[in-house]
Amino acid sequence: MTQKSVPSFKKTDLASGKLAEIMADRMLSKQSYRDTFWKAFASKKKKAPANFLDQFEKLYGFRSPEEILEWENVRFAYEQIMYNVNDIWNMIDHEGGLQIDEESEEEGFDSDYRAVSFQKFLLKKSQNVDEQVNSILGSYRGLMFLLTGVADFGSDGGGDSCWVNLLPHADGSGEVHRYNHEVGELEDEPFFSISHFIASNWSSEEEDYDDYDEEDEDEEGVSEERIESVLGDKVLKQYETEAQKKYDKRPFYTKSLDLFERSSWLLGHSYGDPAYAYAEKLASAPTFKDWESEKKLLEKSHPLAAYWILAHYFMKNDQACREACLIAKKLPGKILPGIAKSVLSLLDGKSDSLGKIKGKKLKGLRDETFKNCDVSQIEPENRKLLEEATGLSGKKKISTGDLKKRIQKGENPLSLMEEFPEDVETLDFLLKEIGKKEPKFSKLVEQYFKERTDSSYNEWPYKKEDLDSRLSLPVSAAFRQGLNYDVENKKAYAGIIKTLGKFDDQNAMNAFRDAVRKLKQDDKRLEEVIACLLESEHEEALSIWTEAAWKFFETLDGALEKKKKVEDEGPNLNNIFTVFSYLQQALNERLLVGDEESGKLAKKVLTYRSNLGIFGIALGYAFAVSAKLGFKENLDYIRTYLEMGIQVKGSGRDSYLQFNQLVNLSEGAIAWAVLDPGSAKAGLRDLFEKAKNHTCPGISIDLLACYLSGLLILEPDREEWIEFAHRILGNRGEEYRVYGPIRAVGKAKIQSLKNHLYYHVYADPNPMVDYTWTYIEHAARNAWIQIEGKELPPFDDDDEYANRLSKKPKDLPSAILKPEKYSVQHVFENIKEKKYISADVVKIGGSWLEESLRYSCDEFRYGGNYDRWEAMKAIFIQGESSIPVYARILDLPYAGADWKLYSLQFLRFVEKEGSKWSKILEMNEDTILGIVNANPPEWAAWGDLLSAKLFLLKGKDSFEAILKLVKRRLTYTNPYSFTSSSTEEALASRLPSILPWFGREGDNALESLWKESQKESETRYILDEAARKNPEIVLSELPELGEDGIELEQRINGGEYGPRFWIQLGSKEVKFGIEEFHLHSILENSSAESALDSSLLKKDSKNVLDSIWKMAQILGYKVSKKKAKKKR
Repeated sequence: MTQKSVPSFKKTDLASGKLAEIMADRMLSKQSYRDTFWKAFASKKKKAPANFLDQFEKLYGFRSPEEILEWENVRFAYEQIMYNVNDIWNMIDHEGGLQIDEESEEEGFDSDYRAVSFQKFLLKKSQNVDEQVNSILGSYRGLMFLLTGVADFGSDGGGDSCWVNLLPHADGSGEVHRYNHEVGELEDEPFFSISHFIASNWSSEEEDYDDYDEEDEDEEGVSEERIESVLGDKVLKQYETEAQKKYDKRPFYTKSLDLFERSSWLLGHSYGDPAYAYAEKLASAPTFKDWESEKKLLEKSHPLAAYWILAHYFMKNDQACREACLIAKKLPGKILPGIAKSVLSLLDGKSDSLGKIKGKKLKGLRDETFKNCDVSQIEPENRKLLEEATGLSGKKKISTGDLKKRIQKGENPLSLMEEFPEDVETLDFLLKEIGKKEPKFSKLVEQYFKERTDSSYNEWPYKKEDLDSRLSLPVSAAFRQGLNYDVENKKAYAGIIKTLGKFDDQNAMNAFRDAVRKLKQDDKRLEEVIACLLESEHEEALSIWTEAAWKFFETLDGALEKKKKVEDEGPNLNNIFTVFSYLQQALNERLLVGDEESGKLAKKVLTYRSNLGIFGIALGYAFAVSAKLGFKENLDYIRTYLEMGIQVKGSGRDSYLQFNQLVNLSEGAIAWAVLDPGSAKAGLRDLFEKAKNHTCPGISIDLLACYLSGLLILEPDREEWIEFAHRILGNRGEEYRVYGPIRAVGKAKIQSLKNHLYYHVYADPNPMVDYTWTYIEHAARNAWIQIEGKELPPFDDDDEYANRLSKKPKDLPSAILKPEKYSVQHVFENIKEKKYISADVVKIGGSWLEESLRYSCDEFRYGGNYDRWEAMKAIFIQGESSIPVYARILDLPYAGADWKLYSLQFLRFVEKEGSKWSKILEMNEDTILGIVNANPPEWAAWGDLLSAKLFLLKGKDSFEAILKLVKRRLTYTNPYSFTSSSTEEALASRLPSILPWFGREGDNALESLWKESQKESETRYILDEAARKNPEIVLSELPELGEDGIELEQRINGGEYGPRFWIQLGSKEVKFGIEEFHLHSILENSSAESALDSSLLKKDSKNVLDSIWKMAQILGYKVSKKKAKKKR
């Protein structure tokens, strides 16, 4: 169906009534798309029932805008063309929930990609009103609709979403709001209608493209003409101006943005998952005075009534809540009266649940919300209860008037502070009074007032000497009073924890002890409190720290509940960094003290047999304490835990053990060796052998390292253990498995492994995100002390990034050997940026790189490898002198397959390809065979050219030599996994593909190699890709070159994209090159080209060109078929 006439638009059309026409005009740029759209629109499929708006109004008590019905009737047409529309926004419903089973109408319908429908707000056939009430109260989307009137409508590629206002509108418009997912808020003023949203975000007018697109052509190859929008900017601006004026005059309770700002703190309460930082948002929520002025408006606004019902309930304004419920019960609709009825049942004690939250949890959330309220938000008769809940009652206070009189009489403000040590308001006043006579102190006080409302991570002042001891008591009192509020509440005064730590006096200890006793285990303030206690020199710090350790067990249920919630949700941006208990750090560190109290804590830890993950590394520390204090009664537990390690299952072949598992197993192995050497020797050997056979190589090597820790204690001179320890400790990929062997090296004082410690001490001295390495550094430093009897110096960060050093480039190579002073990554980076060429870079940097990659095949945890990449690039610019460095990496038996692949690629481009072709073209059979057998560094990456020339010389008699090259390349592969880049290296892509040129013998060789390879290995992937190429095994003759010559090309990975090798054959010049090679930008503009030695063409042009032509065929090159770019 084709739209019969060109539409015209006036400004009122953007309010409602012309949604389908505006969608076609703005979204669809081709007539064929519009035909599809209008055909679907004319269909009766998925049209909303005629009484949809009536049904909605009957259920919710207000009529949704006419434009919502328009969308319901156009959404099927949108589904048919959604893939032809720029995905600025996608109006797709991933949640489902429609009453009618629309999926059955179409075969192969994908429910994940159907257009959003608001019919999901109607009752399903099997659903009653109470169930719908619970559904709305039990989800974020439900509460958003209830409190602000919006429903989710679409999303963009960045994660933001858009929501439509379903509240009544005089012009029938459905306003569309943007929702910023990063802050979880509606933002900016809305699009004034769905039509306005469409017109503002799409335009059928697009810039011309140079790229050739076959989809733009019809069957005859003619590009389809684009259709321009007829909805002009002038009409759009006129509508926006008028709509803005109307919007500005509307009352707040009709505007979703205003409703969101006042109710955002409540989004989550009714299903037991309060909004992030709800206590902070609560501070700006409406007051009780606002309620008294707004209650007369409730009959005009369902969202306003819903807000006050729920807000009063959670604020414990019971009388006001009843009043709001009674008003709501009389309002039209079924949902809001149903909510009012449910809340009244709670207030009357007839029910203990609201939405998805029940009993104790509901009561706890009410209590928490109540104490975070401002007194202005609470009904007058409850304000004394608020004082009690926030700890303000029962304290010795003085009125401001009396205080002023006493000051006027000359009483010392400091004496008055001592008299009223808990009255924060009085203390604040006295600080200001002192500041009136001391300007410098006044500025300090002003800063204190500002800093205390910051987050718990705040540090003020940076220098301890900037503090004034007169602030000690007020700071302590403010923080202690703030413990009655949630951490996000500004009244929590969380920003002065580190200030207390700097005071480190009795006032600080009093505050910290209160914090440990009052705060929940997952309160962020505890993290900084415990950190301060660990650094404290005060005599009471250890007792408070001990109390925090014991409280870990008291609050374990809360931590486990939070852990289960996160597991049920699955990983997401909101919970990925969740800490279940900040008290765990106190337990860990208190165990490390190793005294009698540590022994009691260790015994307590080892009474637990389930949910051991919640203890983190505390389990391992408990094993260590058992070993130190000789608790042989814990041996059975330790042995059982170590045996459980073998049973750990990974999610795939790339799985590995988490840090806490590595610590626990390592400490367990060491403890067994210490407590019962006789049984440990045989037991750990048995576990070691079993670990070798684990199906996941990452878990296998991790387990081996853990069990090795105990074996090194038992047999520190055994060559087998020392050799394997070199492999574990010699890894430079920051693998956490080094922890246990490091501990064993120090404990057993193994001199032969001592040098490894130096690297691990300085591997990551200033971590930016992951602080796990600090545990490794600490263990390595302690091990060094145990062996040498003295400490290694701290990292000298004076010129960490070698910026000053780089002014004298000749000093850079020696800095590679000084990790205690410089970031090696930045040393190499400076060498590259300065383009510093020196034999010392190759000598020192090459040795460093070789050691760094020596055991890199054992790396399964993701790492940036920034230091290695900078080393690879700094050495690359040294030119051909770098060739032996990359070639030696190929010979390292435990170097990672990926680094061998990269080394081959670097070798490939450190020399000119044209030079290599020039040399190979002049080689005879004996020369090539000599190179194949000797494998000199300078030819390590050129086996494909050698093979092609050898085949050209000997034909099928070259089979054994070429097979040797194929097998050599396959020895560099990963036996466990592969990536698509595996065939972006020339030898991996080309060598196996040459074997089919040998007929059955070659095919059999490929099949044999395939059978010998492991499933999902890189070897198998490479061979599979070779088999797919199916080359034509016929060498064609060189055609006439003509004036322009012939260009040959090859996508090295066999696909349509990726690095493109090319050869330009001409009678007077031959060029070789590569394009689109993006590996760490080692090639300028991701490309390179070089020419054949021109003297070869002068000597024998015909034979040289013929040889290149035929060798190129053997290598897989094809004649280039570039399409000329077509302007549209």
